[in-house]
Amino acid sequence: MDDKTRERVERIREMEECLSRCVEASDRLSAACRQWREIAEESRTLEQYYLWGEWREDYEADERGELPDDLIRGVLSEDAVYDYISDRQELAKELLRTALAALES
Repeated sequence: MDDKTRERVERIREMEECLSRCVEASDRLSAACRQWREIAEESRTLEQYYLWGEWREDYEADERGELPDDLIRGVLSEDAVYDYISDRQELAKELLRTALAALES
C-alpha cells in the first residue's frame, strides 16, 4: 500500500469513528429531548404546586407534625422544587444555545 492510500485509509477510519460518536451523541440527545417533552406536563404540575400555595400548606402541615413519619417528603424541602425549576430554565437556555450553534455550523 502506498503512502497516499495509507493516508486515505487512516482518514476514512478517523471519519468512521467520528461518525459513530456523532450519531451516538445525537441519538442520546434525541432520546433525552423526547423524555423531557414527555414529562413537560408533570413539570408544569410540579411548578404550579410549588408556586400557587399548596406546597406551603403541605410544608406547614409537615412542620406541625401532621404527616406520617414514613412519608417520603423530598418535595417539601425548601430548595428541591425551586432548584429543579431553576435548573430546568437553565437547561432550556442551554438547549437553545446548542440548537443555534448546530444551525450555525
